Amino acid sequence: MVVRAMPSRIHLDPTPLEALLGRFGGRLVSKASATGNATSGAHVVGLAAIASPWPEALVPLSRAEYVHHAANAVTAGATIIVAERLVARLGDVPAWVHPDPSLVIAALLLEARAEDQSEPAGEGCEIHPTAVIYPRVRIGARVHVGAYAVIGAPGFGFVAGPSGLVHVPQYGGVVLEDDVWIGSCSTVDAGTLGPTRVRHGAKLDAHVHVGHNADVGEHAVLCAQVGLAGSVHVGRGAMLGGQAGVADHVHIGDGAKVAAKAGVIGHVPASAVVAGYPAVGHAKWLRGLAATYRATTRRAPRRRTPT
Repeated sequence: MVVRAMPSRIHLDPTPLEALLGRFGGRLVSKASATGNATSGAHVVGLAAIASPWPEALVPLSRAEYVHHAANAVTAGATIIVAERLVARLGDVPAWVHPDPSLVIAALLLEARAEDQSEPAGEGCEIHPTAVIYPRVRIGARVHVGAYAVIGAPGFGFVAGPSGLVHVPQYGGVVLEDDVWIGSCSTVDAGTLGPTRVRHGAKLDAHVHVGHNADVGEHAVLCAQVGLAGSVHVGRGAMLGGQAGVADHVHIGDGAKVAAKAGVIGHVPASAVVAGYPAVGHAKWLRGLAATYRATTRRAPRRRTPT
């Protein structure tokens, strides 16, 4: 069985874009348009991720590294909502500029309807009866899901609203591709607009957490108690030692190795070996430890021998 790549579509009642501007504020811009209203007349019928747009969907552009998807999103017929700080990077791409796009998306998600594209698990799967599989989870062939694992629970996404933190509904679901292993008590959170994905042959030990919108590469290995924050990308064949933690939106390259208990707060190049907190090259980390121990030894006072 091959699981479908298409994420669950998130639908809204068809609404003119101008009506959404009237409700939420902001402005329409396009450097290619003398009037600044290149997206005028558009309608919004749903929500999508910037990397997987579809016609008349509203897609948020929240980080600079996703700007390269903008032109493709507009070509696909989607409308981009973007923060002021990223407008200069868009070039001639039209967009809805808003002071807080994440708050707009959160409000619309509360009104949205999401398709349930769950499928029966593929052939040869072993799913423990105490595991919890939420809607919008797609499971390939020969997948193992251990006892008390939770797949597809709402991700930990909140935005600051006028009355405090607002939970953002997570309708993107989860895709577990063929030959994935999910250990006991592990959790894979649902994505927000597109799926959290664990790719072919990846292996997760017990008590591993994969945050919403993360992407675990083919044949990657995550040892016990590894924690991935939201939108982390783990490359093909990467290995993370026990209790390693990875900050949100970090990319770990193909074949990289992260030592046990490391704290990764920046991108890790392909084939690199890192350790420590914050994680640095393994050899550098060892030299730093050695220097620290030498300095500590020199400063240590001598013990007096009792008479």
